[in-house]
Amino acid sequence: MRGLISSSAQATELNDDLLTQILVRVPHKDVITFKLVSKKWRSLISAPYFRCCHATIKRRVSGLFLYHFTNPINYEFKFFSFDTSSSSSCFPEIPDLHSWQILQSCNGLMLVHKSKDVFIYNPTTGDKKTLPSPFPSFHESRFAHYSLAFDPLRFLGYKLIYIFHGGYSKEDCYQTMIYSSESGVWNLCGSSFWTPLEMMDFAHGTYFKNSVYWIGNRSKTMLRFDLKEECVKDDMPPLPAEPHNYYEYGLAPACGYMNLVGFGDSELCVSVFRLKEDYSSRWVLMHSVELQFTPLVIRENGSVRRAYSIIYLIEDDEDEMALLVQTHDKVSALRLKDNTYHHVFDLPKVRSSYLHYSFPRVVMGWYRAFEYIESLACV
Repeated sequence: MRGLISSSAQATELNDDLLTQILVRVPHKDVITFKLVSKKWRSLISAPYFRCCHATIKRRVSGLFLYHFTNPINYEFKFFSFDTSSSSSCFPEIPDLHSWQILQSCNGLMLVHKSKDVFIYNPTTGDKKTLPSPFPSFHESRFAHYSLAFDPLRFLGYKLIYIFHGGYSKEDCYQTMIYSSESGVWNLCGSSFWTPLEMMDFAHGTYFKNSVYWIGNRSKTMLRFDLKEECVKDDMPPLPAEPHNYYEYGLAPACGYMNLVGFGDSELCVSVFRLKEDYSSRWVLMHSVELQFTPLVIRENGSVRRAYSIIYLIEDDEDEMALLVQTHDKVSALRLKDNTYHHVFDLPKVRSSYLHYSFPRVVMGWYRAFEYIESLACV
């Protein structure tokens, strides 16, 4: 038996492809350690082919960057890991986030703004790349927003969508440009579109399966940028709403679908809707969780009010959806399949209770979340 094991190990050592397929599935922290095994392993792990194979393995969200506003112009970032085992945790390379503004995270890469620069950042490797400006500064519109699309299972490199208002051009409408890391240049998309400035939240794009989505601020509309056809489409079904209720939603891809998370006027019932992939059907209600008789609400003087805020929608270990919910100085996961709770991590106490609108309602303190997924992708 010992000889058989030794023979199998030797065969694996000699087969680079087999060894690569094994190593790309281990945590990045262990991969770094494995570089010390031999010169061959170091060369194998450092090769572009290994990085490419690593990118094609689907990986779960292993942590979150959270931030809150201490006042209207200052914010603070913290990283929180879902893995409580320090021996296997892979922590990101964290720079001075006080001077950064994270705009979006997408499958392991981040879109970050600092001063006048916008750049792509890989928190696993610590690498970053400043993006070239789509236009000369004197042509820039103050109504302009970037969105990141990175999906190694569907296309090479990463792409950026730049939506700007044509108020300074001949047409009073929105126009789009697209940037590909493969070409390294911006290209103007052929189509333009019109929508009221205050109706769409272009500042918070969400990538999912070859499209970038934006949700309406004060309407039941959504738009998406089709990366294959390189144009904006309005083929999305209207957002769901109960009679006589006004819902506020947040987009949340999870479990292979695009989802909507939100709640109505009472704030004591959280709803999760799922979108069918043909875009022509309606949003389907998947979960409706009553929170009136849970520890997430406060009862005083005969009234009931919520004591929580929704931070994120994640996939748990059994490929089911769970809501990350903040209550005071802790974050818990509400498993939607059976409405059970478990503690995820503690939050540091914040000095300020500056109010800011978030996903999907007003939150005090920590309020926006950006996922961290391990990636070796080049920027």
